[in-house]
Amino acid sequence: MDSNNKIQNNQETQELIDAYLLEDLDPKARADFEERMKLFPDFRTLVEEQKAIIRGVEEHTLKNSFEDFHSEIVEEPKKKWQSPSWLALAASVLILISVSIWAIFSSGNSSQKVFAANFKPDPGLPTTMSTSSNYDFYYGMVNYKRKEYSEAISRWETLYAANPENDTVIYFLGVANLANGNARQAKKYLQSAKEKPESAFYEDAQYYLALALLKENKIEEAKQALAESTSPASIVLLKEIKSL
Repeated sequence: MDSNNKIQNNQETQELIDAYLLEDLDPKARADFEERMKLFPDFRTLVEEQKAIIRGVEEHTLKNSFEDFHSEIVEEPKKKWQSPSWLALAASVLILISVSIWAIFSSGNSSQKVFAANFKPDPGLPTTMSTSSNYDFYYGMVNYKRKEYSEAISRWETLYAANPENDTVIYFLGVANLANGNARQAKKYLQSAKEKPESAFYEDAQYYLALALLKENKIEEAKQALAESTSPASIVLLKEIKSL
């Protein structure tokens, strides 16, 4: 490895740091990464900065979890669900839910099957903390990548209120809401993103909008959302929708 190489804080570097911190590197890549940290102090600093951000998110989440747990113990020292009658009722409810889910997926409600087979959250953007102006957005991106969608949405909604024309915020609010199970709210943001053909997220917004509509069983509207899309993923999805 050339020790004279200058470390650049670009998208590729940030994606590599994200993968390392989220333990998404294979053993060889991880060993190379750690060797790179030893050789390049500037690179090690970038890693430590991002690690501190993620640790702050984890500590905040853990603190809230402990507070909620402590509150439950103080207010309910002996929960109702500990009784045999409550356990029997809970078991009955679970059986009913399981039967209902089986009935849905074995019936003609195939739009849900198509949604489940095709929906995967956007992988997100590199969490670069380069300026104070985008700090809140990228802090929310850390939440998003850790599947803490409610926290990400809360941060991004504040940014959206301040600048409702920001196509990046609009798009990721749509995807985060869809990943969080709120198809109706996701549809609102994704429809707005679809109205910005100049945006880098235009094609992806069409794809996720169609999925949000499928989630609501709006098959014809989902077809319309993809009618002008040229991305490979959208073309495949449209073909599946047309077969419903």
